[in-house]
Amino acid sequence: MRLKKNRTTAEAIRHNFIIVFTFFALLTGAAVVTVVGVNLVHQRQTESAELLKSLNRSFIDDKPDWTQWRKNSSINTQNTYVKVTDEAGSASQKQTFYSRGAKQFLALQQTKIFKKLALPFFPALVYTKHYGLFYYRSGERRGQHKNIRSEIWLSLNPVVDTLISVVLVVLLTLLVSLLIGWFVISLVAKRLTRSLEVLETTARKHSQSVVNIESLLPVPDSPSEVRELSISFNELLSAIIENNKKEKAFISNASHELRTPIAAIRGHISLVKRRGKTHPEIVDRSLHFIDDESAKMQSLVNSLLALSRADKGIVEKSPFDLAGIVNETVEEQRVVLSQTIQVLGAKSATVFANQTSISQILSILLDNAGKYSPPDSIITVRIRQTASDTVLSIEDQGAGISAAEKRHIFDRFYRGDHAHNSEIVGNGLGLAIALQLANLNGLQLTVTDVTPHGASFNLIFDPSKFH
Repeated sequence: MRLKKNRTTAEAIRHNFIIVFTFFALLTGAAVVTVVGVNLVHQRQTESAELLKSLNRSFIDDKPDWTQWRKNSSINTQNTYVKVTDEAGSASQKQTFYSRGAKQFLALQQTKIFKKLALPFFPALVYTKHYGLFYYRSGERRGQHKNIRSEIWLSLNPVVDTLISVVLVVLLTLLVSLLIGWFVISLVAKRLTRSLEVLETTARKHSQSVVNIESLLPVPDSPSEVRELSISFNELLSAIIENNKKEKAFISNASHELRTPIAAIRGHISLVKRRGKTHPEIVDRSLHFIDDESAKMQSLVNSLLALSRADKGIVEKSPFDLAGIVNETVEEQRVVLSQTIQVLGAKSATVFANQTSISQILSILLDNAGKYSPPDSIITVRIRQTASDTVLSIEDQGAGISAAEKRHIFDRFYRGDHAHNSEIVGNGLGLAIALQLANLNGLQLTVTDVTPHGASFNLIFDPSKFH
């Protein structure tokens, strides 16, 4: 399965994993280094305070005893520089004492790193060229007529070395974790996308195959999303396969229905050509037969066009009085049908649909009832209203419809055994057109039995769709 920039799903999973993992790994590493660095600096801050206290205890006659200070200090004073200034008296009387190496250290330029930033953790970090990073702390010791100021610079190079070690360990750990994660996520991505690859391969084979065009896609057990996708695809394929079968049957039946009258017409034309001059009496008979067959062809073509328009059409619906359309259509059919047509039920019923479609459906159902009912029988058109729906029923007194035939009577070109045996005129498209028009209007068209015999076609209007 390919995604943007011709990237497979597995590659996209790995790519996104690298981005997310790297982000959180760097965030975690930065947090670890920051916490360790702050703690180490705070530790040095505490040590500087202890060194300052130790220095104050090492004064003899207001002079620092460096040997005693280093000896009594519990903290390593290596790379620690101290400056002690006696600020009593005038400037010429001030005395300054330096620890070992402090003069050379202070002679170099010092830069306060966070001078312009109000950072509570690093108030006195200074950098001295060639010496590195130091923590600065000062304090005062007041005595009789004395004001002694002590300044300490405590080297942070061990802290920097520790942080560098921590950074290297963190980076190494992140690199190893990234490699292991890449390997694991590749296996997981491959496992997750295996079902998609199988579906893609199978679908490609189906698209290139003519023989297995009606076979379905495999349905994996996991993951559930791919399983549901496969089921949905198979449902779609099943619908497409079923529609293809219906289209093939439709084309075959239409070809058959058209082939028969065309063959008959050509046969009579050939007969007239061969024997019309010598036997003039066959001309009128053949012309009459050609006229009947061409009328059947015209009816079939009109039905096919109506069915095609119903398949692709969109109707405009509006509210109207169903009783008015029923009475108008019934009056037209009474001229054509030999049966008696009676209209019963509600005298007025407002429904929401396309008036022309309802008139066509009613004409088809009345014509169908006339074909399958005795000439002296009664066809009943009934309008029934309930709290939930409005039903238009066309009831005949014919032989009825078997349960097996009810499943197919709305199929295109379907004609029951009774229709074939009694030579009832028709092409099997009327009820299919009626059903398609009903669906186009959002209506239900059903068939039920009539006691003691006969069939009832019911067109059901749903008031909830009145909009």
